[in-house]
Amino acid sequence: MDIEITGSYPIILDGETVGEITITREGLFWCFEAKCEPQKELVRLSVYGDGKEGYLGIMEPFGDILRLTRKISRSALRDFPDRITHGGQKGDADSISNVADSVGPAPHVVPEYRGEFPQSYYNKPVPAPVTPPENDKPPPITPEPPYYEATDLVWHPCALPCSLFMGADAKRMCSCITGAYSARVDDNVLLAVPEEIALQFPEGGPIFFTGEIIFNDENYLVCKIAQGRCVSEF
Repeated sequence: MDIEITGSYPIILDGETVGEITITREGLFWCFEAKCEPQKELVRLSVYGDGKEGYLGIMEPFGDILRLTRKISRSALRDFPDRITHGGQKGDADSISNVADSVGPAPHVVPEYRGEFPQSYYNKPVPAPVTPPENDKPPPITPEPPYYEATDLVWHPCALPCSLFMGADAKRMCSCITGAYSARVDDNVLLAVPEEIALQFPEGGPIFFTGEIIFNDENYLVCKIAQGRCVSEF
């Protein structure tokens, strides 16, 4: 019987959807490509479903997102869930128990550190520590807050706009979006896209804009998203 797990699944961390895993078939292998927003902690990504967990690896920084790509053979998938529901942090007991009600109790999972790091960790040269003289040290840098407060809303950078949409066409269109911001209004989401990018979207498509806003003297067009789809009411 063939394995059928291809598709897109949300990445859920601390109860929030922060990214997406896309699984495609490539010959004798299944390709897992995961992207999510930057996190404060190391993300050791697993997939969950049917009371099982399948560990993929550690997500690494890639531009302004975290990314992980892995190809897995049929034999390596034997311990993976037959039906995947989502991705999450490795050893998340809640993720296992939430999908295990119909298949019996979940095994006890204890998060355990095994000394694993991304491959890029081992490829980095380790420089000798050097302490500069006090007069050579640069002045302290005060980071800018990662959000804008405008129109009585709090706008945060949105590194993965495709996670806000449900349709495949809308997700594909999101691949060209960079520098976006999002804000929550009740159960809906507002997505602000730089104007020069938003104007390239075709009329009548699944993503359309019904408002505009200015961040740092730059124009952004805004769409309202309800239940994964654009809506005209603003």
